[in-house]
Amino acid sequence: MKVGFYLRNKITGRKGFTLIEVVVALAILVVIIASTMSLLASSYSSLRNTEMRGIAKNIATYAVEYIRARNVTEDNLLGHDISELGDDATHYFPGIEDLWDIPLTSIGHPYGSTSGTGFADHCVNVNPALPDQTFSDSPDSFYYSLQGYDSLGDFNDLTPANPSPEDANLFICAYSTHHYHVRDVYSYNGGIHTYNHILWKFPLISTDPDAIKSFTGGPNYLPMIYTPDVNKTNQSSPEYSPFYTNDTALKKRTQDYRGFRVLTTIVSRKQNSTDPDHVQYYDVKVTVFWMAGKQEHSYTLQTQIITYGGS
Repeated sequence: MKVGFYLRNKITGRKGFTLIEVVVALAILVVIIASTMSLLASSYSSLRNTEMRGIAKNIATYAVEYIRARNVTEDNLLGHDISELGDDATHYFPGIEDLWDIPLTSIGHPYGSTSGTGFADHCVNVNPALPDQTFSDSPDSFYYSLQGYDSLGDFNDLTPANPSPEDANLFICAYSTHHYHVRDVYSYNGGIHTYNHILWKFPLISTDPDAIKSFTGGPNYLPMIYTPDVNKTNQSSPEYSPFYTNDTALKKRTQDYRGFRVLTTIVSRKQNSTDPDHVQYYDVKVTVFWMAGKQEHSYTLQTQIITYGGS
C-alpha cells in the first residue's frame, strides 16, 4: 500500500487530492444522499396516501351501508306501521328515514314531522325526480349533508350549541335540542339553506373512551368544499352540491381542518313521469375528503338503493 502510494505520487508529481477533486466528490455524495432521501420521502408519502385512501374507502362504505339500513319498506318496516305505506302524498314510506325516524326531508327543511304543515312538499320520498333531472328541476328530491368523521353526543341529551362541540360541520337545534342539523352555508354560496336532519352517524357517543374523534375543525373552519370545477356549483349540473364553492377567498377556511369529512348526496328517483309520485330508488353518492399537506384529497363511492312497498 505505502509503496504503491509513493510510486503513484512520484510518477504524477502530486502528494494528494486537489481541492477540485474533493469538491467534485462531495457534490456527487450530496446528490446521492439527496436522491436517497427524496426516494424515501416519496415512498413514505405514497404509503401514507394509500393508508388514508383505504380509511376513506372504509368510511364511505360504512356510510352507504348505514343509509341502506334506514330504508323503510313493506318487508322492512323498522318499527313503523304498515298503514304508513302508500303511493300518495299522505304517506311518506317506502323510503329512507333520518336518525329520528322521520321520513327524509329535502335540503333546507329541518323541522318537519309527519304531521307538520306542508311536510309532503319537502319529503324526498314523495317527491322523486326523473332519472335525468337535476337539482334545479326538482330541489325537493335532493338531500345533502356534510359531516366530520366523529362520534356524536347522546342524541337524547344534547345541549343547544352552534356549532356542535362534537362536529364543526353540524349544530344542535335550539327548537328540538335532541336534534343535530347540518350547518347553514346560505350566506356564502347564495343558494338555499343547507340545514336539515342528519341521516347517519358513527358508532359510540362522544363521551365514550373509544369514540371516533378523527375530525378537527380549525378556528376559521368553514363547512364548505373549495373546487375550481364550476359544474359543482351549477344547480343544473348532476355534480351540484350547495357545499361546494368556487370562491378562492374561502379556500383556506374550507381546508382549515384535520382528519376526514364526508359529503353525502341522496336523490330520490322514479323511472317514468307516468309513475306515481313515490320514490322507486335512490342515487347515493358519498365522498370522503382529507388533507395531505396543503392539498385536499377525496374518495367517492356511488350506488343505488332500491325501495319498494305501499299499495
